[in-house]
Amino acid sequence: MKKEKFNGVLIVKVSILWLFALAIVIALLMASFRNFIFATDVSNEQISATVEPNEAQVDILQLMVENNYSNKKLVNEKRNIKYDIQKKSDDQIPKGEEEIKTKGKDGELQVTALQEFNNNTYKTEEIIETKITKQPVTQVVHVGTSEFLAKYKVHIGEEMYLTEKTDLKKEAKADSETVTTFNRYLNFTILKVSGNWTKVKYENYEGYLPNEKLTSEAITPMVKEKNRIAQLQASLNKDMDLSQPSGLTLSDFKTVLGYNERDKNNIFADNVEVFYNAEQTYGINGIFLAAIGIHESAWGTSFLAKEKNNLFGYMAYDRDPINSAKDFETYEECINTVAEAVAKNYLTPTGSYYYGTTAEAVNTKYASDKAWHTKVFSYMEYLYDKLG
Repeated sequence: MKKEKFNGVLIVKVSILWLFALAIVIALLMASFRNFIFATDVSNEQISATVEPNEAQVDILQLMVENNYSNKKLVNEKRNIKYDIQKKSDDQIPKGEEEIKTKGKDGELQVTALQEFNNNTYKTEEIIETKITKQPVTQVVHVGTSEFLAKYKVHIGEEMYLTEKTDLKKEAKADSETVTTFNRYLNFTILKVSGNWTKVKYENYEGYLPNEKLTSEAITPMVKEKNRIAQLQASLNKDMDLSQPSGLTLSDFKTVLGYNERDKNNIFADNVEVFYNAEQTYGINGIFLAAIGIHESAWGTSFLAKEKNNLFGYMAYDRDPINSAKDFETYEECINTVAEAVAKNYLTPTGSYYYGTTAEAVNTKYASDKAWHTKVFSYMEYLYDKLG
């Protein structure tokens, strides 16, 4: 019986030693692995242990820094990647100028680095890992090389002007097919510079003009005003809409109707403002109106012009033109009466004698002479030519 008691005590003691050994192992494990929390309670002969998960994940690199490198810091941050700049020569840009074709954008880099400090002052770092999260965009810059554009201080898409009457060529060479011919001072949109030629556009026309026949406002300051005149002259054609104002200024009317040697009695020169105002009031082309008067009255020298102040043969019927023609108190009254009648009856779709808005259309009912519109138009050409 005593031997059995001794054996039981021995077994209990051995069990207690094993439990103490287990407790020591658990303590060591708790010190080594911080992502677990250990709680122990030892009383008399009984030992209990519980394990709880740690909510915070352990960063192994950070743990190494904290335990082994007190003067180092682990960082994980975003950093910029500066964009590159690429330059290209461009003969469509004035020499000395640059144009950004593609705007550069910085990229983004995710960096993990071990930074070293000395007395809290940054010293150096060791890059551990990098990852590009946004690619940078290279900035593309075109560097101008065109001496022609630089000389005339113009750019593609802007305007240049002809210095003299010139053929528009289909290709950039002298023996190329002619597209059309343009008068001097007309303006063209620059499309492309091609050696000694420039590709241009004018309304529906495209083609090439020689560089030496072109100028710009920077080189020829008065060219814009001359261009305005050239545009007016270019608008003159046999099929033009005469129900619209000519676009000439009062000064232009004085230029074309004043100082004509054929106007011996100064009838048209003295009534410049009347013709101009009639255009504004009735919406009729005033030069067309003046051309009718010039043709019908032979520059104011006809019998009806001198005796009845009738410059247009208004209401002068073929059977008895002298007596049937209307009398007017003044030339101003005559000009305004005819301007209103032509605008209302000949150039308006609801008019009694409307056949269109060209000189030939007006000719249908205005005059028995079938060539009347050609003669009137020739006077319009004469007047428009006096613009410059």
